This record gives sequence, C-alpha cells and structure tokens, in this order.
Amino acid sequence: MRRLPSIRGLALGGLLCGGIAAAHAAGTAPEVLGGHEGWLDRMGGGIRELGMGNTGTASEEAMPAAFWNPAILPFNRQVTVGVGADIRTLSRNGGFAGVQGRVAANMGLGVGILNRGDFNVPAYDADEKSLGTAQPQAIGSYLGMGVKISRSNSFGAAVQWYSYNLDLGGGTGNVNVIGVFNLGWYKRWSNSLKTGVVVRNLGINKDLSADFDQTTLSSEDAQGFERTASDFMPKTLVAAVFYTVKAWNKTFDLSAEGIDYQLKRDLFVTDANFHAQAVRLGADWHLNDQMNVRAGVDQGNISAGLGYSLPWGAHKLLFDYAIVAERGLLTINPFAVGFRFTL
Repeated sequence: MRRLPSIRGLALGGLLCGGIAAAHAAGTAPEVLGGHEGWLDRMGGGIRELGMGNTGTASEEAMPAAFWNPAILPFNRQVTVGVGADIRTLSRNGGFAGVQGRVAANMGLGVGILNRGDFNVPAYDADEKSLGTAQPQAIGSYLGMGVKISRSNSFGAAVQWYSYNLDLGGGTGNVNVIGVFNLGWYKRWSNSLKTGVVVRNLGINKDLSADFDQTTLSSEDAQGFERTASDFMPKTLVAAVFYTVKAWNKTFDLSAEGIDYQLKRDLFVTDANFHAQAVRLGADWHLNDQMNVRAGVDQGNISAGLGYSLPWGAHKLLFDYAIVAERGLLTINPFAVGFRFTL
C-alpha cells in the first residue's frame, strides 16, 4: 500500500520537469533527432524484442541484455547464447550476437554485439563523379555486469565500444569510440509486474557526454593534414514496464517504454527543444509452452512476430521471427530471424 504515493510522486515530478522544460523552450528551434549519431542505439537489437515493438528494457529474456539493461543479467538463471539477422528494404542489414548468464548467486555477466548498415550505397566525390558502391557499417559491442542488492532489486552497468565505417576511403566519416557507459536498474515488484530504467550513452567527462571525433577530410584531400570534427551521442533515458496477465487461460506479456533523447552535450538541459521523446509498446501471447505470438509498435513502425521453443534435452532451442512495417505501411520487411540456445 505504500508504493502508490511514491508512484504519484514520480508522476508529479515528471509533470514538473515537463513544465520547466516547456518554459525554457521559448526562443529556441527544435533540434532534429535524426541529425545526431546514436542511430544504432535507436534501432535496438534482438529479434524477439523487434517483434514486440523493440521493447526489452524490463524483460528478463531480453537479448542482448548488456545492451537493453545490464541490471537484468543476474536474473538470467541459465546461460543463453543468441544470434539473429534483420534484412530490410533499400539494402539495409542488421544483426546481433550475444552470450549472457549468471556467474554467482547475485551477479550476472553478458556480452552483446549489434550491427546496422547498408549493402549498396552509391558514392560520389566532390565533383559528383561515381566512386562505386559503399557499404557503411556500424557496430556496437557491449560488456555488461549486473548485481542484485536484494532478491528483487538489481543494478547494472555496461561499457560500449562503438565503431562506424562509412566506407568512403581515407577514413572519411569514420567513428571509433571506446568508453561509453550504460547504467541500468531493474525491479521485480511481483511475478506479474517488473520495471526497468536505463541511461545510455554516458561519457567520462564533467557533462557525462559521449563525445567522439569524426574524420571529415583525409590527409590526401587536406594537403597532407587529416581534419576531424567533434560530435556526441545523445544521452538516452528509458523507463520501462513489463506486466504479465492471465486471460482466456493464456498468458499475455505486455510491455511499454518511454524514451527521452537529450540532443545537447550538457549534463542536463531543461529546454524542451533539445529533447525528443518516443514510446514503444509490445505484447507477447503465450499460446502454449512452445508457441508465442507477438506484436508491437515503435515510433510509427508496426511489428509482429512469433516464437517457438524446441526442447533439447535439459536445454532449449528458441526460434524467433519478426516482420516490420515501417512508417505505417511504407515498406514491409519480412526477413528477421533469430535463434537463442540455453546451456
């Protein structure tokens, strides 16, 4: 009974922060989220999660948990290995790989890799002469650890290595940054209700900004000197709820995530025009012990999927499939497949 006041307090605090941000927004132009780095983080990872609208922050089955929420890791009772691929229209590709599990009674570790890129992008020089085809690729590698502080409460941290190869020659447009941190909290209120909070893209400086240098001109194009520009990945705050209900003798998992991207280097900005918000919703219907049907929505993208669990002795082989309709029904992407194996 004492939880309700704290929830009301959080809601009132959120409204107060929103009012302050709106008051500071006058006189500034809205910042565009798509103009910033960090799109790998915004795309998410995992095929099961994709089928549920890219929701995984408060799910104990999330893969890779080192990305979604490292605080989940000590709740993984078995070691799980997972891989997946996501091929989309316009020659876009993506995928993930990970291994995670509990290494002590109150500690879990996990490693995850996310990839996004393009197979076929026409490239041109400054004189608009064709340079052929570029294959830009972004890879994020995450090493996460989570620790329980009670039977139902945990905290976690992950360190990220991010690299982006624009494939234009001479290193132009490339990014390589090590030492970006994600922090997470996870709480099991009951068997039905779980919550999680994650702050992603934190750096080691006074503003906790994930700064990086990007090559703008190679030495061949800049009279023997390489030119670079400084940029940053927006801080990302995610608050998530995962709720399990019983209906018609079936189990339904419902998930929701609210996301805030801060589009300025400062430690915290109150101007609403330097923040972008998003909502993700997902559902997982357990038809039986082997089959799941999923659906979700992520910022205008509608997804659906299914899962199948195949017993393998004392282990399980889990198959995940997802289909995504981007921006309503603008493009249909039916090629997303993943496998998870419990050891």
